[in-house]
Amino acid sequence: MKVCLAQLNPTVGDLTGNTKMLCRILEENSQADLIVFPELFLTGYPPGDLLLQGGFLEEIDAKVRQIQEFSRLYPKPALIFGLPWRRGGKIFNSAAVLQNGEYLGLQHKRKLTRFRLYDENKYFSQGAVSEPVAVRNGRLGLSLGLELDSGLARVYREKGVSLLVNSAALPFRYKEAERHLLEFQRAAASAKLPGVLVNQAGGNDGLIFSGGSGAVDQEGELRLFLPFFAEDTQLTNSNFLERAELGEGDNAAQVYAALTLGLKDYVRKNGLRTVIIGLSGGLDSALTAVIAREALGAENVWGITMPGPYSSPGSVEDSRSLAENLGIRFDILPISELYASFLKALEKHFHGTEMDTAEENIQARLRGSMLMALSNKFGGLVLTNSNKSELAVGYCTLYGDMSGGLALIGDIYKTMVYELAYYINREEEIIPWETIEKPPSAELRPGQRDDDSLPPYEVLDPILEMYLDQGLSQERIIEQGFPEDTVVWVCQAVDRSEYKRRQAATILRITSPTLGYERQMPLAGKK
Repeated sequence: MKVCLAQLNPTVGDLTGNTKMLCRILEENSQADLIVFPELFLTGYPPGDLLLQGGFLEEIDAKVRQIQEFSRLYPKPALIFGLPWRRGGKIFNSAAVLQNGEYLGLQHKRKLTRFRLYDENKYFSQGAVSEPVAVRNGRLGLSLGLELDSGLARVYREKGVSLLVNSAALPFRYKEAERHLLEFQRAAASAKLPGVLVNQAGGNDGLIFSGGSGAVDQEGELRLFLPFFAEDTQLTNSNFLERAELGEGDNAAQVYAALTLGLKDYVRKNGLRTVIIGLSGGLDSALTAVIAREALGAENVWGITMPGPYSSPGSVEDSRSLAENLGIRFDILPISELYASFLKALEKHFHGTEMDTAEENIQARLRGSMLMALSNKFGGLVLTNSNKSELAVGYCTLYGDMSGGLALIGDIYKTMVYELAYYINREEEIIPWETIEKPPSAELRPGQRDDDSLPPYEVLDPILEMYLDQGLSQERIIEQGFPEDTVVWVCQAVDRSEYKRRQAATILRITSPTLGYERQMPLAGKK
């Protein structure tokens, strides 16, 4: 049996575009026996509350009829594609098997996915175990998402299945890109059955889908592997004579590729083309600019540096050097006069007070207003530069450096920012070494440094990871050897800053949970 793995990048809600993509793949692989598409391919994943709109569901039905008719032009391949299926007032997350305009089988997802950004139980009813689907001279055992385990694989073997097929749309998570494929290999090996797994690739809102599809033999050995973070279509025989290697994943390389893909798709799928970045001369904005250039091309990235009264000359020059290295547009828009005018307007009300964060934040908000004004006038998505460490403890300014449409690095800790910087500079200096090596500073007051206000990042980040990502209590974190006063301060800072994150830009998901709408904590009340 000739099997085509279609690792594709559908757009959520674009039923017309996704249908055209499916038909194109069918036309290009008309001599295949089987073509496998990702989970919920027709709608894109996740469709969210579009599934609550009657007109959208009716349009799905119309597109399915269109696919049926088109498949009659290419009668040889059987198609397995994901779609919402309505029956008896219920909606199922389903995989349809279609050949020559006729349904050979239908599998409703049995183990619905539940995670903070998308709970399938809100939209879908649970399916039941289905019988194998006969295609050509084979019998297929279908599964969706994470529901295939060794138990289900062995059930399918007892029912005479000759090929396991897993259609998935699983978001990328740091250090876990290979996890699903490895679990699929174990399930196939336990049942002594060959199989194919097809995962979605691409970004949809804050989610990034890593691809990494593959085919395995009855021993669970990998025989075909499709690359991470890219669309790809591969044709293979189900006897899998070739051998493939997954290899060891480079965490920095994977995060860099994920952020690049996530930004590219967010811009493209929103009908945009260009981005605007405030370049401070610091590492966070430099990393954002490098990824933006990689994702969109130098001609679509505009870097703006906005020196204020406490900006060092080196910050401007580091910003200029970065822009020259990247070949992006670069402009300098000083804010010192605006800042002085602002203070003059508030002189009466600020009289007799000491300079504090109020004056510091005015500078950040002036910069945010400048970037948004340029965006309004000329177009372009403003990217924010705050990392997860800063967003977690509130070391960022609401309506200032948090202003923008997408928080590109808002889900990576500062220690990972450094790791990515060294990865980027592994062959040549792209980010100026001075930017990487100088002490990080917001430069909102004389001699300011991040470590004046925060614990060192090599201490802060592990505490945040245990508190946010692992959900450990303060007591458990202290037991790991961290100073009690530091742990208490960090956890309290995280809790106090929830209101800021509730108003933050969309964050590309790398870890879990992301800060923002994936982590919903009460704003009022005792924490």
